[in-house]
This record gives sequence, C-alpha cells and structure tokens, in this order.
Amino acid sequence: MSGGITAARVADFLGRGLLDVLVDLFRADPSLYGLLGELLASPEIGVRLGASALVEELAATDPERRPLAAAALAPLLGELDPVRRGDAAYLLGFVGSAVELGPLEELAAGDSNADVREAAAEAAERIRAQ
Repeated sequence: MSGGITAARVADFLGRGLLDVLVDLFRADPSLYGLLGELLASPEIGVRLGASALVEELAATDPERRPLAAAALAPLLGELDPVRRGDAAYLLGFVGSAVELGPLEELAAGDSNADVREAAAEAAERIRAQ
C-alpha cells in the first residue's frame, strides 16, 4: 500500500472525519482499494460506517475504479457474520457489475438471514439498473 498507509491508518482518518482526504488518497493510489474489505470487516461499527461512506463516495467520484472496490468487498459475501454479508451486499450495489450479480442473486435467494437477502436483492437490482 502507498506510503505505509494501512487499514488502521485509514480507520484513524475515518474516525477524525477526514473522508475528503481519504477520497483524494484512494484516487491517487488505486492500490488502497484493497483495504476496503478489511475496513468493512472491522469489529468497530464506526469504522464500518466510515468505510461504507468512503465506498459510496468513491463510487460517485471515481467510477472507473469501481471494479477495484468490488473485488475487495465481494469476499465478504461469504462471511459468517450476517452484518458483514449484508453490508458487503449493500455496497456492491454501488460498485458491482455483472460479475457480482451471480453471488448477489444466490444470497438474495437463499441466505439464512432476511436482512442479507433483502440487501442482496436490492444490490442486484441496482446493478441491473445501471
């Protein structure tokens, strides 16, 4: 990662409300997108909320790199924790493409958690509408 920027450092920036700084950093260094999955899997809700805001902002301001964000988030669809599966599904609706439709549709049809099924169905619909 660029200049020693780690997920912990990004989490610190999120905690200090430096979303705009992070957006600029991620746009300048695409390798940072690889940290998104780790941030979203954090046990700290504040980090997860900040990571969600970061993904949504990056989806809007750096759309050509949405596949990098999707690649970092897609593995979380297999997490044991339904909150993490649901959060990943929700965010894939902003950054995902046809590549993520299959896994999202599988979750929407058969996840054991109703919230995950709903998030996955909505994300798949958002991707189809793009």
